[in-house]
Amino acid sequence: MYKNRLFFLALSLLTAVVLVLASCQREPIEDPTDDPTEEPTPGGGGGNSDTTATFLPTGTVIPNAVTDYDGNHYDAVVIGNQVWMAENLITTHFADGEEILSGEGSPQVASATVPYRYVPGAGTADVAVYGYLYNWCAVMHGAFSSDESPSGVQGICPNGWHVPSDAEWDEFADTISSHPEYVAGDDIRQIDKAIASTTHWHSSTYPNSVGNNQNQNNATHFGLMPAGLAPGSSPGGCSLEFYANLWSCTEYKNDPDQAWFRFINNQSARAFHAHSNAHYPKTNGMSVRCLRDTGANDQ
Repeated sequence: MYKNRLFFLALSLLTAVVLVLASCQREPIEDPTDDPTEEPTPGGGGGNSDTTATFLPTGTVIPNAVTDYDGNHYDAVVIGNQVWMAENLITTHFADGEEILSGEGSPQVASATVPYRYVPGAGTADVAVYGYLYNWCAVMHGAFSSDESPSGVQGICPNGWHVPSDAEWDEFADTISSHPEYVAGDDIRQIDKAIASTTHWHSSTYPNSVGNNQNQNNATHFGLMPAGLAPGSSPGGCSLEFYANLWSCTEYKNDPDQAWFRFINNQSARAFHAHSNAHYPKTNGMSVRCLRDTGANDQ
């Protein structure tokens, strides 16, 4: 009897030792949130990601940046924090599908209240090269005048783009003037060559002008074409190859029948900056360049 008690006591002690040893060799329980295969968060510091933007310098071309209602594709170019169409608008419809009427005729039809588009050169030019000319009514598509930045006027532009205000044209010009490589001569206002196309301009002998040494034009890749003005009646007239005119969405306050625009000509070097008198009747047709709603380096 006594021996049996000793046997069971020894067995109990042995079992306890085995259990203690087993518990000491057990693997630790892993934290279920600690995944050794998970990649570290970029930037560290409590999971903050690296949000550094890729900077797009002025003159960067963005191929096929926008498509209009008609299916025309346009390259764009970065100018400071702005993104501009690098080609003149060529659409025959607004973004909502409404047609823009042709103003062709002998002479071309003029109107301040009906939206019209015109073929440059009094109907003789190649629209694929020069784009269409539009009266201000077509440019605005029912919107009110704006001199804000951004303008908030989609107007004739594709979705996600807008018609530039006069203030936004100021920013465009000032940005280019701030780059010495885009300035012709020693006057920072002499930027016309940097934004003009390398072809189709009437020649000029004036130093640093758009029409002189045209192969040196277009340093910014803005590629402005001399589509002239509409309406017109004489074939080849209306300043085709001599002037490039660009509408803004800003009305001239001293005369509600006129609006601000920007221009360069074949003999100019700084005309784009000299715009104190650059307002014209809204019945005229001019080229259009749209501006993207978001900036070049916006996320």
